[in-house]
Amino acid sequence: MYWAIFGIFHSIFRAIFAEVNKVYKADPWQLSFWHASVAVLILLPFVPFMDWPADVNFYLAAVMVALILSVGVIIQLNLSSDKKGRVSSISIPLEAICAAVVWVLITPYMLNYYLDDMVMTVGVVSAFTLASVALFFLRPTDFSWPAFFVVAPVGVTYAVAGVVTKLVIPEAQLIPAALSFVLMNYVVMTIVMGVFVLLKGKANPGMYKASMIKAGALTGLFSTLAYLTFVVSVVYAPNPGYTSLLAVLVPVWLMWYHELRLVEDKAKPLAGLLIVASVILLITSTWS
Repeated sequence: MYWAIFGIFHSIFRAIFAEVNKVYKADPWQLSFWHASVAVLILLPFVPFMDWPADVNFYLAAVMVALILSVGVIIQLNLSSDKKGRVSSISIPLEAICAAVVWVLITPYMLNYYLDDMVMTVGVVSAFTLASVALFFLRPTDFSWPAFFVVAPVGVTYAVAGVVTKLVIPEAQLIPAALSFVLMNYVVMTIVMGVFVLLKGKANPGMYKASMIKAGALTGLFSTLAYLTFVVSVVYAPNPGYTSLLAVLVPVWLMWYHELRLVEDKAKPLAGLLIVASVILLITSTWS
């Protein structure tokens, strides 16, 4: 059940990442560049421990996933700066369901895997359903069709990224390959975001303010941790959609954090408990 452990840590780090720019309100384009650059610096010392597979698909997948994540990060940081960071969470059920369905479609043996154990299958479907409904009721004001149409493509592309990641990273050399895969992602993201910063005229003195550098360091650190735990969880999971579903814990962590900090939060505790219940149901249903 390593996938569940790493998936839960992924949700924690993803929640912290989402919260940082709510505090600093940094320019999302500049912060995206800084966070990717910091992630590269964090990962460079681990190069001697990385594995570089001979399969060219590994590198093509890393570039494709990096482009997908670049768009998603920009949207999330932009929403965070507007104190709407949790709006991006409404795409999580879509991300999880798409990843789960795509994985079954491209790996025919998975259909038998579910048909042969209907008790497990009913538990998994129930967990996905409960999480989706509970997330909607956690903060109904977060949901609107305009917001959904903004973040829905992110959910779909993140699902594709999860499936592709599981396909190209070998479980036998998981940690070394995950490190190299994530490093390549952030190198590509740094280049892409650097180009956009220049094209949008964002390469100005504001990039070097202390608050911007601090926000970049924090988002870079927690983005790296979130992404590494995501990759490890996805590779270990029977279905990459499971890891994506655990991300429904992100708004729950934020709700509890705000409660401890006495920050006003209109989230409904009962819905939060149902989300936790859905995660427990998923883990117990797939326990083996």
